[in-house]
Amino acid sequence: MENANAEKQVKKPSLSIAMLPFVFLIGCMLVGTLKFEAPAQISLIVGIAFTALIGKSLGYSWGDIEKSMIETNKLGMQANFIMLIVGCLIGSWILGGVVPGLIYYGLKLFTPKVFLVVLPVMCAVISISIGSSWATAGTMGTAAMGIGIGMGIPAPIVAGAVVTGASFGDKLSPLSDSTNLAAATAQAGLFDHVRHMLKTTVPSFLLALVVYGIISTTLDANAGNPEVIEKLTSVIDANFKISPLIFIPPVIIILMIGLKVPPVPGMLVGVIAGVVMCFYQGADVGTIVSTLYQGPTIETKNEMVDKLLARGGLLFMMETISLVICALSFGGAIKAIGAVDTIIETILKHVRRRGSIIATNVVMSIFCNFAAADQYMSIVIPGQMYKKVYKQLNMAPENLSRTLEDAGTLTSGLVPWSTCGAVYLATLNVSAFAYGRYHLIGIINPIIAIVYAYAGIFLNPLDKSKPIKTRLTDEDIAEMDKA
Repeated sequence: MENANAEKQVKKPSLSIAMLPFVFLIGCMLVGTLKFEAPAQISLIVGIAFTALIGKSLGYSWGDIEKSMIETNKLGMQANFIMLIVGCLIGSWILGGVVPGLIYYGLKLFTPKVFLVVLPVMCAVISISIGSSWATAGTMGTAAMGIGIGMGIPAPIVAGAVVTGASFGDKLSPLSDSTNLAAATAQAGLFDHVRHMLKTTVPSFLLALVVYGIISTTLDANAGNPEVIEKLTSVIDANFKISPLIFIPPVIIILMIGLKVPPVPGMLVGVIAGVVMCFYQGADVGTIVSTLYQGPTIETKNEMVDKLLARGGLLFMMETISLVICALSFGGAIKAIGAVDTIIETILKHVRRRGSIIATNVVMSIFCNFAAADQYMSIVIPGQMYKKVYKQLNMAPENLSRTLEDAGTLTSGLVPWSTCGAVYLATLNVSAFAYGRYHLIGIINPIIAIVYAYAGIFLNPLDKSKPIKTRLTDEDIAEMDKA
C-alpha cells in the first residue's frame, strides 16, 4: 500500500482550487469572529483541515503537508521566544512601577495638543532600539493608553498612534525578526533592505504625524479633564514608589541595543531590571515569580487603573503564541499543496508590466495577512512567489524585501484576527476593528509603494549596467520556468 501511495502522481491545483483554502478561511474568520466571537485559532485549524482534504484529493499525503507545516513553523520560533519574554517584561515592569511611573510622568508632562504627535515618535524610538513593535506596545504602549485615557483621548486613537510608531520603528530596526525575515526571504542584504525601506516609510510616517496633529486640534475642546488626571496620578502615587529610578529599565534596554546585544538576551536583561524594580517596590520573591508567570495582581481600588495594569506574565502571551503556530501551519499547508505556485503563474499570465507586478505583490501581501492571519506568511508566501519575477525584471532583491514589508508587515496590525492584531489587543486592550482606521502608516505606506511602482522611482537595479525592465516578455516567462 505504501509503495502504491509513493507512486501516486500529485495533480497541480487549478486557480479556483488554489484559492479555495484562502476563501474558506476568510469566511470562517469573518463568521467566527464577528458572529460567534470565536478565537481565530479555531478557524485556522478548520482551515488547515480543509486544506489537507484538498491536498489529499490532489494526491498529496498528510506527511507531505505536515512536513511543510513544521518547516514553516521554524520561521516563528524566534517570535515565540520574544513573546514569552515580552509577557515577563510587561509583568515585571508593571509590578516594578516602571509602566505606572511612565503613565504618571506622561500625565504630568504632556497635553492632548501634543500627545498624539509625540507618542508615535516615542514608540518609534523604542521600537528601533529593541527591534520589536510587540514589546514596544507592551511597555510604552501600555503606559500611553493610561496617559491617553487620563487626558480624555479615545482609546482607539491612542492605540492607532502606538501601533503606527511601533511598526515604523520595527521596520527600520536591524534587530527586528520580521525585518531580518524579509531580507532573508528576498535574499537582500539586511542594511540594503533597511536603507531602501526609508524611502517609503519616512514619507508615510511624516504624513501620519501631520494627520495626528490635525486630529489633536479636534480633541482640544473636550480632552484633558484635570480632575481625571489628578485622580489617576494620585492613585498611582499612592500605590507605587514613583521616582526617576523607574527610567532605569528602559535605559538599560537601550544600552543593550547600543552594545549590539541580540534581541532575546537584551530583553531578558530588561526583565532582570524589572525584577530589581519589583524589589524596590517592596514585592517578595513569591509575588515576583507569580507575576512573571501569570501576571501581576494590582488592586488600587480604582477600576480604570486596575484594568489598565491587569496584563503581563508568561501565560498572558500563550494565546498569541498559539495563534502564531496555527497561522504558520496554515501557511505551510497551502504551500504544500501547490496553491502558491498556481496563483503566481496565473498572475503572470495577465500581469506583465513592472508597476502592475509590484502592485499585485502589494495586494498579495495584504491578502496573505487577512487569509493566513500572520505577518510572517505575508512575507514568506509572496516572497517565494515574486523572487524570480523581480530578478527577471533586473530589480535588486531589496525592492522585493521592501515591498514585502510595505504591504505585509505594516498592514498586519489592521487585521483583527492576525498575530499582530492579537498582540495589540492583548497589550493595548483595543481591537483592530476599533483602532484600524487610526493605524495610519499601515494605510498610507502601501499606497506610496504602489505610487513609486507605477512612477518607476526609488527602484534599484540588480545589474547596474542594465536598466530595469518595464515589462516581462514571453521569453522572460519561459526563462523563469526553466530556473
